Amino acid sequence: MNCFVVPDYHVSALVAWAIRQGLDLDASPDAVAHVLASANRRAFSECYEGHHDSELVPFGGLDRSAGADLAPVAIVKACDCLDYQACDWSLWNDSDAFGYLVAIRRAAVALADPTSWTASASGRALPGYDAAAWCLADPGRVALCDAAVAAALAAERDRRLATLDYPEHELEAIRAALAATRCAA
Repeated sequence: MNCFVVPDYHVSALVAWAIRQGLDLDASPDAVAHVLASANRRAFSECYEGHHDSELVPFGGLDRSAGADLAPVAIVKACDCLDYQACDWSLWNDSDAFGYLVAIRRAAVALADPTSWTASASGRALPGYDAAAWCLADPGRVALCDAAVAAALAAERDRRLATLDYPEHELEAIRAALAATRCAA
């Protein structure tokens, strides 16, 4: 599975939204943001077996103004993204981060469509879910999030390619063909 570290803005938008909704997560907003960001980084480290740990940048801190204009359905999709990016961490399902994310997702689903909300509702059927952004980036830096996704996909392809037993000249041809299909970052 591919994994990337979501931008600090993504984590901040989720926690700031929870603050604006008055959601009680039994921890300070700063602590919740750090727990969510750390879980994502742990998953990234486990997914890539520590090979890219030197590239990990520590979480920069909570921006309480992030995501002020996001609709609840956008928060649901952002929760799904972070869940997907953090689920490679072996302790994810038992972590505080998972619990915080579930609470934020449930609140967003309930606010988006109070008439159809149930405890098990995922929110993926909400109107606007498909159009909402998967990865939240500071509106002035959207290209960075897209570049992170493209880089993660490229790294995974390269990692898989490196495990194949091909002669070097064939590997070069495969790499060249893959490079031609990559998104421009």
